[in-house]
Order: sequence, then C-alpha cells, then structure tokens
Amino acid sequence: MEEKMYLSFDIGGTNIKFGVVNEKGQILEKAKVPTPKEEVEFLSLLTKITDDFKARYSLDGIGISAPGVVSSDGVMTTFGALQSMYGLPLREKLSGLTQLPVVVENDANAAAIAEHWVGGAKDLQNYITAVIGTGIGGGIVLNGQVYHGGHGLAGELGWPLYHHVPKAGNIEVASETFHSATVLGLLQKYNQVLDTYGTHEPFTDPVLLIERVKAGDADATAVWNSFVSDLATNLLNLFAIFDPDAIIVGGGISENSYFMSALTNEWTTLIGRHQALNRVNQMGLLGTIRKAELGNDAGLLGAAFTIKEKLK
Repeated sequence: MEEKMYLSFDIGGTNIKFGVVNEKGQILEKAKVPTPKEEVEFLSLLTKITDDFKARYSLDGIGISAPGVVSSDGVMTTFGALQSMYGLPLREKLSGLTQLPVVVENDANAAAIAEHWVGGAKDLQNYITAVIGTGIGGGIVLNGQVYHGGHGLAGELGWPLYHHVPKAGNIEVASETFHSATVLGLLQKYNQVLDTYGTHEPFTDPVLLIERVKAGDADATAVWNSFVSDLATNLLNLFAIFDPDAIIVGGGISENSYFMSALTNEWTTLIGRHQALNRVNQMGLLGTIRKAELGNDAGLLGAAFTIKEKLK
C-alpha cells in the first residue's frame, strides 16, 4: 500500500512554514516564506506551494495550523495578527483552489496534538500544552481528543481575568494585554525598571535577562521571580480545574534549562503551600510539568495529524 502524504502549513504573522509529512509523523522536507497580509496574495501563495508539491508527491490532503479562533467549518473567526483576513473561509477556499481535502486547526491545538502523536505526550490521554512566547497559547486534550469548547475558544490561556481589568480612559483593556504576553511582559517590566536609571539599550531577549539573574542582578531577579511565580500559579490553576496528567510547556523560552528549572521549583513550592493540592500530590494524584519535545516543528506535525485523522 502506498504511504500517505500530507502537506502541512503552519501560518504565522511573519512567516508561513510548510512541508510534507508522512503518516508516521516524519517531515520529508520543509521550508518557509514571508506571510502575505492580504487574502488574494495569501491564497495564491498557498495554492502555488500546493501545486509545486503535487508535482512531486501524491498528496492525500492539506493540514493547516493557524493562529486565532477557528470555527468547526474552517472559517478564521480571528486570525492572529492577520486582521485583514478575519472571517476568511480558509478550508472552503483552499480546498476549492487545490481540489484536496483541507483541515484547519488552531496553532496551539495543533502543537498539543502533535506532542501526543510523536512528542512528549505519547503516553498521555489528558494533558494541556502551554506555548509561551510573545503571548501564551494553550491546547487542551481530554481523552486523547482536542477540546475545542462550544465556539472554538477553549485553550485561550491569556484571556481569563485576574483581580480586575485596568482601564485606559473609558475603554476597558482586554486582559490578554497584561496576562497573555508573558515573555513580552517580562521584558517590558524589566525595561521599565531600567528606565528609572536613565537611557539604556532595551532588552529584547529573555535569555539575556536570565544571564543577569544568574549574575545576581537584584532588579532582574525581582522581575524574573514575579514572572515565574505568576506563570506557576496560572499553571496550578489549570491542574485544579482540569486534572491533567501533565502540562506540556513549549515556546522558545522552554528551551532554556534555567527557565524550566525555575518554573518547576516554583510550582513545587506553591503546591507545598496549598493544603488540598499538597495532599493530592503526596497521594500521587497530581500531574507534572513537562517540556515540549517538538519545538518549531509542532505546528507542521499537528496539522498533518489533524488531516490524517480526518481522512480515516
């Protein structure tokens, strides 16, 4: 029997990653191109890439990992930074242009299910992924299936309100401004501290901040400890609500061992201070924190798995 092949697109606000993935979860080839910001150019590019691969592979379908809220019929209710394409019926349009079946999945959900297929969650049926970058995205997997919620909104970990929503004039600012931009928030807070000392080169890389923490910088350490504590607290809230076997932490900063160690240590400390969670943890009934394994390939692999399952 001929091996099945899938074309995957992982769409970001800056670049589109794409590649061919086989039914075993192996990426045969991949590349990336800048993301067009308008619908006509965007669809034309995806169609051209598909045609190029169809000339060399017998493709069974197309899987797409995309930022934003994706409806059950493949419409981009929101589309991350690609605001001009909000409401785009992506599945219908691309399927019509390529004459191939298409499935569209939220990027955090795609990353989550990829970890179950060929990554760090192969042994799990109930888990959550938290992808930490400029913002924080989440994917919830229950009984081996992505949980989308009633309207495709499940897993928006940056949306919950904490304490109160600050106001700008008469307009309430969305909570994601303050809670989803975790790495961005970390850097902004540290730069605000540096502002009090006068002119400085802005910090744009969390790894450089971590180096200052390691060197004993008091300001960097205070901002860092607050960031890690807030993140660990939010992850523990997810354990209390969903009872997952694990939370898989991904995103660029998760590749830093100092970050993962600090997060795990703070998580353990908070459990010890929480009577109920400490009790169930001592009974072996509380899940763990794990590092994601698939890195930048998670979106491509998750998109491939989604179309693979759809075509069964």
